Order: sequence, then structure tokens, then C-alpha cells
Amino acid sequence: MRIAIVSTEVRGFHTGGIGSYVVEAGAALAAAGHEVWLITHAPNEARLRAKMKALPGFAKVAFVDDVPGASDGPRFGLARVTLRFAQLAHDCLLAAGVPFDYIEFADYGAAGCVAVAEQRLFGSHGDAVVSVALHSPTFDCWQHNEVTHVYGPLQREVAVLEHEAIALAPVVWSPSLNLAQTVSERLGRPLDQVETVRYPMRIDAAISPRAVEPSELADLSMLYCGRIEPRKGVRELVQAFKQMPELAIVCVGADGNTAPMGTSEVAYLQRLASSNVSFAPPLGRDALLAKLRETDVVVLPSRWDNWPNMCLEAMAAGCIVIGGRNSGMAEMISHGETGFLVDSTCPDDLERVIREDLRAALPRLAEIRDAAAHRSRELCDPSKYVAAIEGLVAGHRGKGRWPITDSRALPGASPRVSIIVPYYNEGPELVGAAIDSAIAQSYGNLEILLVNDGSPRADATAILAAMATRDPRVRVLSKSNGGLATARNHAIEQAAGQFVLCLDSDNILCPDYVEAGLQVFARAKDTVALMPRFEPFLDGTTKSLAVVQALPFDRPLALFRNSLGDGGAMLRRDVFTTHGVRYDSVVDCYSDWALWLDLARLGLRVQVVPRTLYHYRIRSQSMMAEHAWDTHLAMLGLLIERHLPDGNQQEMLVNLTQGWGVGALLAALGQQHHYWEEPTNTAQLVQRVPSAAALFASGFDEIGRRRPKMAAVGRAAILAAARVHGWFKRRHEARDV
Repeated sequence: MRIAIVSTEVRGFHTGGIGSYVVEAGAALAAAGHEVWLITHAPNEARLRAKMKALPGFAKVAFVDDVPGASDGPRFGLARVTLRFAQLAHDCLLAAGVPFDYIEFADYGAAGCVAVAEQRLFGSHGDAVVSVALHSPTFDCWQHNEVTHVYGPLQREVAVLEHEAIALAPVVWSPSLNLAQTVSERLGRPLDQVETVRYPMRIDAAISPRAVEPSELADLSMLYCGRIEPRKGVRELVQAFKQMPELAIVCVGADGNTAPMGTSEVAYLQRLASSNVSFAPPLGRDALLAKLRETDVVVLPSRWDNWPNMCLEAMAAGCIVIGGRNSGMAEMISHGETGFLVDSTCPDDLERVIREDLRAALPRLAEIRDAAAHRSRELCDPSKYVAAIEGLVAGHRGKGRWPITDSRALPGASPRVSIIVPYYNEGPELVGAAIDSAIAQSYGNLEILLVNDGSPRADATAILAAMATRDPRVRVLSKSNGGLATARNHAIEQAAGQFVLCLDSDNILCPDYVEAGLQVFARAKDTVALMPRFEPFLDGTTKSLAVVQALPFDRPLALFRNSLGDGGAMLRRDVFTTHGVRYDSVVDCYSDWALWLDLARLGLRVQVVPRTLYHYRIRSQSMMAEHAWDTHLAMLGLLIERHLPDGNQQEMLVNLTQGWGVGALLAALGQQHHYWEEPTNTAQLVQRVPSAAALFASGFDEIGRRRPKMAAVGRAAILAAARVHGWFKRRHEARDV
């Protein structure tokens, strides 16, 4: 088979536990005669690039950075680095020029969120079995680390992209039943749709013998090794050893900002720990294995963990492992026979297991070591891993694309599509470009409803009449002025199509939008609406400013993201006729977001399509520019008051307060989106701002009250400087990314 493993982590080059699996998996599959490709991002140094290209076990190492157009392609507006890698990985697989039998993505980092959706919706990777391997989903890590309150919008976007990739993947597998059950319960994917595949690992044939087995607990050398973070149970470990002052343990591992205030976990624990607990930085792989060979007991009391390599390596080295039963270690360890299990949430249970169970087993330590080493080798057998992957491919070949569930939506069935274009005050060139993009659709059975929303222009009638002559499918409707929402509602009531596509008069559709949309509706089960990517551009230019992909998560968590609007949706008309949904005219410019909230409240599915299917014009006289920001807070309040589904308040409030705190202010002034995407870092930045800046701001405010004209000139100069700064910053970011 030809196999592609896609990963941002590779042991020895890009850090992360997933990288160890990638190297071991490549070696195991190659040893079994398969052709294995590695798709990853390139190291910064040419020397490391060459070394990675020659990585044993991989027939070819392809860098997403080398995909044509990768260096100068448009940036992504949301989940920037994550979506960029996912898109380039998809492009890299297509550019390979050869078919793959099996393509695998890690869950962490959502590397497969584009390819998985493309395969489900369009079968873009042919007969390849596309899978997502469960390693450590971001949200679960945050939740068990108790730091969901620390992470800002950017990190939350990554988490929901992971969620969608797992939910949509044709094949999902997990090395542990524990994680499979967690994901099944949280994401709603049935447990029987998650396969079990154990990680492979090459382990030395023999364990290191102990010269003399200790006869007292105090004689045992004890070690914790892993990330220093709450989900690993280190806080419970510290508390338990405070209750056992006669014993000592060394905690080796990388620190993280997982303390309650988002600061150093090690510093936080050092304030809580007694003197018998010490902390040391992480060790290199060789040094770590050497350390294990001279350690008696490895304590890994994880609250939540998947399939920790550290446990298997410690067992293989002949260590006695005490592991958390609320993790994959419960499947590795038989209590009292191959190690010991503890209640990961209870320091008292850890103390009991050490004082009672471990003490009672002191005469049998050699027996337990041998049994543990045998068990670890049994679990890590590369041949069993290879057989499991081969079984996945055999069992799922040809099942990657969703089957047709609505044949009436197929382009071949020729359903009618109504394209709705509200018109208010646009010139003939602007609205003409929109109408022409509708006329130019590759799909023909259309009606184009151009709605005159009581335009004040003297030549409005002539403009609309001219638009109607461009194509017989264009029909002009008229109504008194009521705003964008009422114009859409008016057209929907008179539409004859089974599907409705919203086209604002200053947007431009790509020629394949309708045809691609119908393919999605034909295959995406229970989907009532779809939202594609769009590319915004400044009026008078054609250069893309960014690629914006609507994110597939509950809209209540993204209320503050409506900076560019996302009204270019395609919907089943049933949304309006059967479910009674309407665009809300009260919230004016944000009526599209009100619609998404209503769909979420009704439990109706919106499918995100990872393709750019329309272009969004940013112009100075748009409704958003003229009205939205002046009334933003009022509309935000109305959205929450009138449309927020129940049960989202707490998470929404965290997002809103972080998104619209000081970070949003700095982002608006400095044109730097990362300020509000990373609120913790922004707060630290503000802390470093000299007091002179605050004094300047206060003085400028006073000038504004006394001399408005002078203040206006000063404000214009500051904003111009901010734009120039932002332009240079974006160029710098583009080079970095």
C-alpha cells in the first residue's frame, strides 16, 4: 500500500509526543513492505531539511511549504496557522501525483480538517481511506488542565476545527478505549465507529536487571516524567507526597502556563510542595531511557491521558509503574501484577496504593517487573499495529465519501436555485458585477431575484431595468425600505427555488458556487445550509486580503467574529417554509448571525465547505461600514437577548469578555489581529507599556474635548501610522508563516 502520514510533529525535528508515534509508525509500516510518505512542514535550517528528507522508514518526505504558491498564498483570517497547514497538506497530497491507499491525520492541531471535509463532500482523494488518529484533542487537554478560562479565540478555533475533523472523518481510531469513549460522549460519534489501534514501538529485547531489590519503601527511587500540568495528575502527586514525608520523588518534564492565572505550573507547585518533591527540566530521549534503567518506581497518576508512551517505556525498562486508572494506562496495567492503578483525582488513594499495595508487593518486585516488560512488548508489537492499519484499509475502502441522501439536490436532477440580491444604493458597476457573477454560474436552472429595498437613488429604476436585460432569469422585485433582512425575507417569500443563495450586491460569486453547493446538499445528511470560504478585497482592487472560512462550531461562541459578515450562504428553502426561520430586521447588519443562532437553537445542521466560492468587497459606503460599528454593542446585546440558544451563556461570556477586552481595543488601534486572539499575551504587553503612553492618551482625550478639529487631524494621523505599521507587520508575518 501507499500510505501518507500527515503530521506537524516528527520526533527529532518538531517537538511533541505525536512525533514519536509518527517515526515508529513509519518504521513499522515500511518494514512490512508498505510505501510510506511523510507530509509535514519544513525545518528552518537547510541542514535539518536534508536530514528529515532522509528519515529512515519513509519512502518520501514532502514539505507542505514546497507546494506551488505556498510562499505567496493568501493568509487565513481565522485559525490562521492551523487552517493554512491543513489546506497546504490537502494541496500537497493532491500535488503528489500518485494515489494513496491510506491517509492519516492527527487529531491535535486539526491537520486534517480540510482534507477530511473534501473527502466527505467531494471524494477529492479518490479511494484512499482517510483517517483521524486520536492522540490528545486540544479541548480535552484544556479541560483536564483546568485552563479553558485562559485560552482566547484563536485557540478555541483550533479546538473546534479538531472537533469537526473527528466528527466528519471517514475513519477514526484510538489507541485507548478510554479516549474513544471520551470522544464519543463529547462529540456524539458512536463508540462503535471508533476503531482501536495500539501504537507501535521498537523496544530492546531485555530489561535492565536490578542488583538488589529494595526491601523498604524508603529505599525505592521514584520518578515522575512527563509534562508538568494538571491533567497528568502532578498536583495530586504533590499533595500525596506531602502526606508521605519519608519518601522522595523527582518530577522531570517541561513546564507549562497551566497555573490558575495562566502562569508557570512548576512555580505554582513549588509553593505547594514539600521538600521531598523536586522538579527538573525535561531530558533528551537517550538520557531519559538511561534514567529509567536506574529508577525503581515511575509514578504517572494522570487524571486523563490517552496512551502514554512514557508508561510503556517505563514498563519495558523494568520499572514499577503506578498509573492513573482514568486513562489508557488502565488498559496497560493489571493492578498488582504488571504495576498499580490509582484514582487519579484522589491524593489519598495514591498514598494508600504506595503505603499498602506497593509495600505488600516488595517481595514480588522482580516478578512484577518481568510481567510489566512482557506486557509492554505485547502491546507495542509493530506487527500488530501494521495488521490493524491493513484491516482499517480493507474494511473502509471506498467508503470515504458520503453517499447520496437527497438525489433531488443533485445538479443532474436540475433543482431550481433562487439567487437573492438585495439592492439599495449601489451604482451600476457594483451591482452589475454581482449580477454577472450569478449569470455566469456553471449551473443553469436559476432565478435571480434583484430586490429594490426602497432605494433613494434617482436612477435606481433605470439601473435595475438594465440589470434585468442582462439575462431573462433576472427578475426585479420592489418594496419599501426596511433594510437588508426584510429585503431577503421579501425575496424568499416569492422565490420559486428549492434552494436559496444569498448574494449581497457588492459580492461576487465564483462560477462553480451553485454546482458545488448542490453536490454538498445531495450528500451532507440533514444539512439545511452551507457556508463556504470567501476572500475579502478592498473596493477598487482585486487582491485578496485573506481567506475567511466560517468555523464549524456553535455560533454563540463566535458572536464577536462578525467583522466581515458571512451572508453568502446557500440554504434549503425549507429553512424558511418548514421551520419558520426569518432574517431578523431588528439586528440590522447582523441578521445573518441571528439566523445562524436560530439554526443552532433548532438543532439544524450548517455544513462548512472548505472552498472559496465567493468574494467579499470591503467598501467605505457599505452597510457594515456606515452603521454596524456605531451600533455594534446594541446589536450584540440584541443577538444575545433575542437569539442565543439556551445552555451557552457561560462559555459565550468567557469568549466575549476575552474577545472584547483590552485585546480588541489594541487590535482596532494597531490593526494587529493577534492582540485580541491572544488575550493573555496582550495583557502582558499592556503591562509593559510605559506610563507615558497612558498620559499621552489622557491628554489627547482632553484636546479632543476642547479642540475637535485638531483632534480629528491627530486621530487621522495616528490611524494612518497604524495602517502603515499594520502593513509592515502583515508582510513580516507572511514571511514568517
